[in-house]
Amino acid sequence: MRRAMSAISFVMVAAATMFAATVGSLRALEQSQQQGQGQQGQSQQPPPQTGAPPASNPPAKQGQPKAPSDADDPHKYDAFNAEKDIEVGTFYLHKGDIDAAIPRFEEAASLRPTYGKPRLLLAEAYEKKKDLDMALKYYKEYLKVYPNAPDAKKVQKKIEKLEGK
Repeated sequence: MRRAMSAISFVMVAAATMFAATVGSLRALEQSQQQGQGQQGQSQQPPPQTGAPPASNPPAKQGQPKAPSDADDPHKYDAFNAEKDIEVGTFYLHKGDIDAAIPRFEEAASLRPTYGKPRLLLAEAYEKKKDLDMALKYYKEYLKVYPNAPDAKKVQKKIEKLEGK
């Protein structure tokens, strides 16, 4: 029974590691494609064929500002990858690897700037790590991003406790 549980734990860690590597590879590919878009005039290679018609940007009407493209914003809103980062970070947090969880939650917060969940998880991770200043920072950010949170009173009490009030 113990060996089976150990094997299951190993498989779960291996799956999470493979998932993390895949997400990292996809992000690197996306970044290199975005950088390639910024250097279109310098490259001799044609863009890869995807089977989809090329996206065309209609010219801006006179007097209207040009809409920002995805290439202009390296940290665009990305709900899907933010959720995946939260899942992987939560896995690491439950396994006790706080140092591996924190960067995942930070990335999720940058991918969804108005999402409170990664900030709450960051606060809890830093609190477990005994870095109370960072925990306080993220508890405050959580309430700033999500002021009507169902657990706002509980979080406010944690803030007061950490501030020593």
